[in-house]
Amino acid sequence: MTPYECSCVLEDRFLILGYHDGVQVIDLQKTGDKPRTIIWIRARKMIVNESCRVVLMVAGRYKQVRCYSYDALLRLIYAVLVLDWNERRDKRFDVPDQTMWEQMASQSLNSNKMPSEQDSTNYSMTGFSLNIKERLAKKREEKLVSNEPLVFCPGLTKPYYIYNRCVLQNFYYKLPESRDAQNLTTYQTSTYLFIAVHHRDKIVLWQLHRTNSDNDRLPRPIHRLKVFWIPTEAKTISFADDRRTLRHIIAVFSNEATAIELRDSQVTTVPVDASLVRLYQTTWMRDQYELQLQQHSPAHSPNLLLPTTQVPAIQWTSLIQLTFYPNLPVTSLTTHYSIPPSYTTVMESLPSTAPDPVALPPNPQLFLATFGRQSYIIDLEGSLFSTQAYRWSETPVHIEFVRRRQAGGEEDEWCLMGFGAETVELLDVRTAQVVQRVMHGVPVKFLGRWQQVIVWSCATTNEHTHVYMLKTTQE
Repeated sequence: MTPYECSCVLEDRFLILGYHDGVQVIDLQKTGDKPRTIIWIRARKMIVNESCRVVLMVAGRYKQVRCYSYDALLRLIYAVLVLDWNERRDKRFDVPDQTMWEQMASQSLNSNKMPSEQDSTNYSMTGFSLNIKERLAKKREEKLVSNEPLVFCPGLTKPYYIYNRCVLQNFYYKLPESRDAQNLTTYQTSTYLFIAVHHRDKIVLWQLHRTNSDNDRLPRPIHRLKVFWIPTEAKTISFADDRRTLRHIIAVFSNEATAIELRDSQVTTVPVDASLVRLYQTTWMRDQYELQLQQHSPAHSPNLLLPTTQVPAIQWTSLIQLTFYPNLPVTSLTTHYSIPPSYTTVMESLPSTAPDPVALPPNPQLFLATFGRQSYIIDLEGSLFSTQAYRWSETPVHIEFVRRRQAGGEEDEWCLMGFGAETVELLDVRTAQVVQRVMHGVPVKFLGRWQQVIVWSCATTNEHTHVYMLKTTQE
């Protein structure tokens, strides 16, 4: 099993890795250097948003959501890697004032309280809240005489850095009632960043105003919008829009997938079309037959029969909205998304060449539905878009959409990049064929995506861990 759990990228240069024992940084301009630990805490999920100047983490013993100052972390990285802070990419921003940060954190902590309760808020959820022993230790260590601006301190429980008498890693606060967070996902508009925190029995939706003006660079508080209670733990959650506005939160369970309307909290179950069930069963039988062919040579077993075992019931794995409109062969489109050719076309065509059907205008909400080792393109009504069946070597834990540049100046093609427990593979969206099996037979872990860069890790037999990055075509 790989020791890395998540990643993000700052300034398109610094790769941040969530490790079992801490948060590490790698300068991508000096990939030969070893990773350096900057925060001694276990991080399970990281999402960075530059426009909001925040780094969100699910971290710590109790898996709480922490909101770190982007600029404070960046300043810590520059200090640890001994880089000139004046050479940073965006000089408009700097480490926020500590008092201003505490005030902003207080507003976030009070976002779900009545006004009469807000005055009594303390900083028990911020990074600056410490017990008496830790405060005394920090005061003593901050008074240490040193000619170096960066001082490493072992601490009472965990090590930390002091830079110019400031503990930069303490510029964070914890979202209220975010303990035991399973995961988090974000959706960004021109004005807001929406954050969905996934718990065992609920989904909490938060909102953060983006910083779009050069005259307004102050950190903004996060406000809680809604709480959606769910009957059981969901496998995955994601956002869905109609190409204009954010509309739904998609929650996937083993036995069903649901779309939760953000405006009125109405829940709609995504049905499984009967034609999809038939395709699933046929594909499953085909996979089993091909497995028999691999295990038994046809020369020795010429009378192989289709497997007689019962096809397992469909179990949902994930439901993800497509970020593009799939350019599939018209002949693979279902009757929901195509119509027969016109009478004139049929009459003018040669008897030996049947004319293709005509594709209907695209639906703005198409999704990739995954059931175990099979994926299909459907809409929220459960209707099949295409009869293409995307077959995986093993059930994908995570799927990314990848735009792949074609040789010879041809139009770019879209691929599905699936991460299983021991495989990483690319499937062509148009043909549903395997483009490449990047990894097979070794433990792998999807770590994160930053714009066009996809990051994952791989554990080898000699107990080493390799981190891989794939840069995709600009969308």
